Amino acid sequence: MTEKHFETPKQFKSVQSARHVTSDKLTATKWYDWDDIRKPIKPGNVKISLLEGRKWAIEELTAVGMPKTDAQDNVDFLLSGALNINYAYLRANITRTMPADLATVWPKWIAKLLANQPVQYILGHAPFYGREFIVDERVLIPRPETEQLVEWILKDVSSQIAQPISVLDIGTGSGAIIETLMLENSDIRGFAADISSDALAVAELNAQRLGLHYLHVIESDVYSAVAGLKFDVIVSNPPYIASTDEDEMDISVLNFEPRTALFAEHDGLAIYELLAEKLDAHLTEHGRAYFEIGYKQGQQVVDIMQQALPQAKITLRQDFAGLDRMIRVEK
Repeated sequence: MTEKHFETPKQFKSVQSARHVTSDKLTATKWYDWDDIRKPIKPGNVKISLLEGRKWAIEELTAVGMPKTDAQDNVDFLLSGALNINYAYLRANITRTMPADLATVWPKWIAKLLANQPVQYILGHAPFYGREFIVDERVLIPRPETEQLVEWILKDVSSQIAQPISVLDIGTGSGAIIETLMLENSDIRGFAADISSDALAVAELNAQRLGLHYLHVIESDVYSAVAGLKFDVIVSNPPYIASTDEDEMDISVLNFEPRTALFAEHDGLAIYELLAEKLDAHLTEHGRAYFEIGYKQGQQVVDIMQQALPQAKITLRQDFAGLDRMIRVEK
């Protein structure tokens, strides 16, 4: 078979020319090197053990009504994330003195937890598929369920003969999906699109930190900035929560995560309708599309995609909890 050559579309070339790599601090692993704002200029002189700091924090959280198990989980996530160690290592070294940098910000961090700020935003990064991605209030926090979507795509493209493989991630947010795909499969040519320039800035930071200098990013409302382009794979984890389901959501999500990345009109189906409308035009001859969905939307999204692409094969898949979570559209 003749090797496929993929020329970078002009829409993405203009973005690439303006890219630059920021300081080496983005390659560091410890919490205080991720963001200059979070790093104390003058660490305090307070001496406290990790055990004492953990105990105090849990008492503060439970005093305002947080269940003890949740308090312990949040505090342990903070400590292990700040120190870049796993839970087992944390337990084995819990009597050691807390680093001065961490002791300085520890009360402020717990105050943020008391205000229901997500732990990942406090740390400034979140785990996804074995890596850490920079996150803040400009982007959604990547969820474990989305890792299953990534796994599905990787398994499918591994058997694809034609190389390279062009992948468009619509609503990329932090870039966790497309950047993971590129890191796991070097044949993937990644294209990241988002309606939010703020979100794209975060995706850029993650790409730089992870050494993905060839990720193409573009500000786009669904397909608006990729007119005339086709891709082997299109993936999206779009806003899909209906406004009527707001009362089911955790207060930390509602107060801190970007609403434009959470909610969609038409009972949460509006973006799927837009994705389906021009999906055929943007997929290559045997292209595939993958979408994360709300657990109550399975058949509805299948119907939307089937109506737009009557000849397509559509597969609905459940997550580890047995809930409808993702679909694949095979052209």
